[in-house]
Amino acid sequence: MGITSRQRFPRLLITLCLVTFGIPLSSQEDKTKCHQACHPTVPGKINAHIIAHTHDDVGWLKTVDQYYYGSKKEHSQLGVQYILDSVTSELAKNKDRRFVYVETSFFWRWWEEQNEHVRVSVKELVDQGRLEFLLGGWCMSDEASPHYSALIDQMTLGLKYLNDTFGECGQPKVAWQIDPFGHSAEVALEFADMGFDGVFFGRIDHEDIALRKKNKTMEMVWRPDDTLGPEGDFFTGVMYNIYDPPAGFCFDTYCDDEPIMDNPKLHGVNVNTRVSEFIEIVKKYAQAYKTNNVIITMGGDFNYVVASSWFKNIDKLIKYVNAKPNSEVNVLYSTPACYLEALNKENITWPSKMDDDFFPYGSDEHSYWTGYYTSRPTFKYFVYQVNVALQMTKQLKTALPNDTLAEEQFLLQRAMGIAQHHDAVSGTERQHVTDDYSLYLYEGVQAAMKVINAAYRHLLGDYLPEQQACLLMNISQCELPSPTTNYVILYNPVAHETSSYVVLPVPFGSYKVFGPAGNEVETELLPIQSSVLTIPGRQSNATHSLIFNATGLPPLGANLYLIEKTTAVPTVTQAKTVAKNEDIVVDNGKIKLIFNGTTGLLEKIVKNGVASKFKQNFYYYEGAKGYNYNPLNRASGAYIFRPSKDEKIAVNETAEIKVYQGKNVTEVHQVFTTWLSQTIRVYNNDEDIEFIWQVGPIPIVEWQGKEIVTVYDTDIANNSTFFTDSNGRRWMKRLRNYRSSWNWTATEPIAANYYPITTGVYIADKKQRLNVIVDRPEGASSMRNGSVEIMIHRRLLYDDNKGVREPLDEIAFSQGLVARGTHIIQFVDVRHAAKKYRLRNVRNVYRPWLTVSKADVPNSAEFKISAKSNTFSLLKKPLPNNVHILTLEQWTNSTVLARFEHIFDKKEDPALSSSVPLFSIRDLFTHLNPLKMDELVLSGNKLRSTVSSKLKWRYEGQNLTALNVTKAEEWAPESLGVKLKPMEIKTYLLHVEN
Repeated sequence: MGITSRQRFPRLLITLCLVTFGIPLSSQEDKTKCHQACHPTVPGKINAHIIAHTHDDVGWLKTVDQYYYGSKKEHSQLGVQYILDSVTSELAKNKDRRFVYVETSFFWRWWEEQNEHVRVSVKELVDQGRLEFLLGGWCMSDEASPHYSALIDQMTLGLKYLNDTFGECGQPKVAWQIDPFGHSAEVALEFADMGFDGVFFGRIDHEDIALRKKNKTMEMVWRPDDTLGPEGDFFTGVMYNIYDPPAGFCFDTYCDDEPIMDNPKLHGVNVNTRVSEFIEIVKKYAQAYKTNNVIITMGGDFNYVVASSWFKNIDKLIKYVNAKPNSEVNVLYSTPACYLEALNKENITWPSKMDDDFFPYGSDEHSYWTGYYTSRPTFKYFVYQVNVALQMTKQLKTALPNDTLAEEQFLLQRAMGIAQHHDAVSGTERQHVTDDYSLYLYEGVQAAMKVINAAYRHLLGDYLPEQQACLLMNISQCELPSPTTNYVILYNPVAHETSSYVVLPVPFGSYKVFGPAGNEVETELLPIQSSVLTIPGRQSNATHSLIFNATGLPPLGANLYLIEKTTAVPTVTQAKTVAKNEDIVVDNGKIKLIFNGTTGLLEKIVKNGVASKFKQNFYYYEGAKGYNYNPLNRASGAYIFRPSKDEKIAVNETAEIKVYQGKNVTEVHQVFTTWLSQTIRVYNNDEDIEFIWQVGPIPIVEWQGKEIVTVYDTDIANNSTFFTDSNGRRWMKRLRNYRSSWNWTATEPIAANYYPITTGVYIADKKQRLNVIVDRPEGASSMRNGSVEIMIHRRLLYDDNKGVREPLDEIAFSQGLVARGTHIIQFVDVRHAAKKYRLRNVRNVYRPWLTVSKADVPNSAEFKISAKSNTFSLLKKPLPNNVHILTLEQWTNSTVLARFEHIFDKKEDPALSSSVPLFSIRDLFTHLNPLKMDELVLSGNKLRSTVSSKLKWRYEGQNLTALNVTKAEEWAPESLGVKLKPMEIKTYLLHVEN
């Protein structure tokens, strides 16, 4: 994000931490061992490990490229290219110096510009451990908003680049998440599965850190999921001062702190005073930690543009502190990896943290960073939408000749990589930076469409016209190129055959749809809700939705459909006549929805003849105004959610309602105000209900911001308990008004009970469960029993003083931003709820990708008799329903990276929660012939067998017999077989026949 404390002016520093990723595995055995570069510690003294670092936001107040070049100096005077120039030059001058770097996206930019002399010099620094990469992802990601697949991808991209560039010595050993605003269980588990020895944080809740400092529990072994056993154990350290240098010891060019003046021939000598001050700070820090080792970060946001100002002063601190007679402190240049080694040698029993995470984050009693879970909802949706494009692009690329369009795929990967940054998908960047991220994503999709089109022509036939992506389908905008006949291709990126209703926006008219076998597909025409037609900036002549069920979508494959406009009289579903003041019943053969005829609001759901309370309405909180003079004056802003009062206000107690009941689909159109409407859609014989909400432009009256929530009310007796997903994977148990690690003080009872969701939230009792599946990251809670509350949009006019210095007032087409999204509701028997959620969620995240083109046939008759293939699949057979192919990606000319995932957790379903028996991938793919495979760590940058060298830790509550247990080899190389336990992801490098 930037600003370390987020309460001072932006101190743009860089934590440059690179990670290694994909040296050809066949050559790893030939690599010489990297130099051991840790300086020795001194027993009996407090060892102050100096971590020289810079924290470089991949976009925040400026765009990623503006930060790199140092342009737009009115926002920041600093440039990353100069930091890397300066640091590498200064490191070369003194072999004792150390520096760590994180953001591979910046390093890639810089490395591309360096000559061979510089590259040789930097490789020597890396080989000798003087320049150490941390984390190694393309960015330092957010932990609340990204989907786990995107998190893995951005780590994989960065680590592969480091591996390809530096080999084994460039592989990071430590994760470095010093600026994200809370920490998730899934991210920690991924880091553990990537082979990291530990992670360091800068931000945890103010009450939590105060207690940890007092109890010396700033460092711990975290087990986010106890069911995994020691495989999920992860050493976690919290730093004393977020990631800033100690007060008074910032030596960057913009800092006002005094340098170390030590020449007795000159005036102003202060070395003795400065050394004594530093020693006292180190002793204060050490009181919060269990060993005589303490980490001292020396750097911050975009620091080290003039690296000599740092290194000269740190050199002097080390020299004079260590020379001081009877000093209790020893100071040394160090790295997080060296620091962890020193801790590990202490061989003590560490505190533990079990089955929990670090959300939400409160920096003081009135500043809970829970607003960013929802900030910039349309950008969040775009990131998730583009993630589907990336997955299918990588899959389809494996069907093309090796180097075909590799740069086009890389462009999309880079765009998605920076979008996971903790000031990108989080929504906490300035507006012009969001615009730049969006442009990168759009350019990435356009480049990826070249890959997709090439693959479609290769797999379906050269005849196929160029396809166009429909990125604005959620506002019913997707222009068909031809007025008569058009192709629609639906690609299914999931490893199972699926069906999906297509809701295609079209002008009023008569249409026929023909499937890949030439058969006519049943359709119906419904009017698009009027509020959609007037969304500012919408450019479409479509007034109706052409709806048809695309059945039999092949796994990792596509079906081609022909859309033909005819001259017949259009048949359109008309609104039902609704008797005034009588309940309105929508019956799809599986469930009944009961709407109050007077209010127009949903009140009940009837299943199997039993009516249950189910109410839904929209509300808003008034965002707190303030100028942030103190915590009580904190404003609600891009980061902070702080309502001015605890009570939410109903947008309206009534809604205008129209019902359109077709043959296979029924839509209920509700209008609450001029700026809020909703379509509720059900398909015949389907229990799932789609709530398609539209919010904006949010009105601003008397400079009062609003934070919009939707609330689903039931009779479920959830006893203050609700469950939120962790980056789309595991469920995290939440309890209202409770923290497991400390006695929580209820200073902000609304904001402090919000948690991030990326795919869903649920409440349950012994009989029923309410699943809510979302289409983008949002903030959610259960503020009263039986209720699920989700924030869907925000518009605020005050900055929260956390560094961005810009109110969250998004404008589009000269008006407040309109957001449109979908919640899928499953109100089901608790016994089947987990299965229904898991199977629907994977189809929701990886929804079929729709493209359109003008057809090359004049009519349906030609389409029917065509001998061309209208369907393909990259799989010879679908995988079991509980197995997902998370990754299929060209790695080298002769290798493919493949990840297989068990999508069910333990005890969720009697059958699908079982371990997946051995299955062979030898004959799985239609286009690949695997000859052998190597199992890798999750990030793909090293062999799984190397994980046994990770540091081992003893901790409270540990089963010591499991301490030295390593992951058993469970795959059969000779059969190319794979086994999967619940929630397990396995990563393989497939050596394929060219």
